[in-house]
Amino acid sequence: MDSLNRVYIALGSNLPDRSAHLKAGRDMLHRVSAGGWVESPIYETPPVGPEGQGPYFNQVVSFWYDGDPIKLLYYLKGSELILGRKDRGHWNSREVDLDLLFFGREVCEGRPTIPHSQIYNRQFVLVPLCDIAPDWVDPKTNKTVKDLLSDLLAKEEKIPFRVIEGEEP
Repeated sequence: MDSLNRVYIALGSNLPDRSAHLKAGRDMLHRVSAGGWVESPIYETPPVGPEGQGPYFNQVVSFWYDGDPIKLLYYLKGSELILGRKDRGHWNSREVDLDLLFFGREVCEGRPTIPHSQIYNRQFVLVPLCDIAPDWVDPKTNKTVKDLLSDLLAKEEKIPFRVIEGEEP
């Protein structure tokens, strides 16, 4: 048990079929999970980035992982390619996105950057993360996830979230 780390992964998709893309992403993550699987609801949120994109489905999952952060990062990026992600440029539409948010209590700069550098600015990450781990303490700021979300909502307007139940319409 000493070698296991609790990891948090954000999943996103805004290209059809978003539900299927997230399910395929979860299936890939189940392959490296050492147990303790937890997943948030799936939310539909407005896109962030270039104009003309459709809304995203976003979700956060967590599990125990037995390995190092670099190995997990390579697995996530390889999984995106296997699942059909095409390079359309930064913050553009994507079939699937798998982002490493937290890796236990690790704090790293470089590749990978842990915690993920954009957690603090993304409601579409913090809301589902708060659903499954409101009391998780960010090792960089020593704040809980619910406090990180509260801080962000004090700075910006809450974006609309719609919980997705079942398959995509």
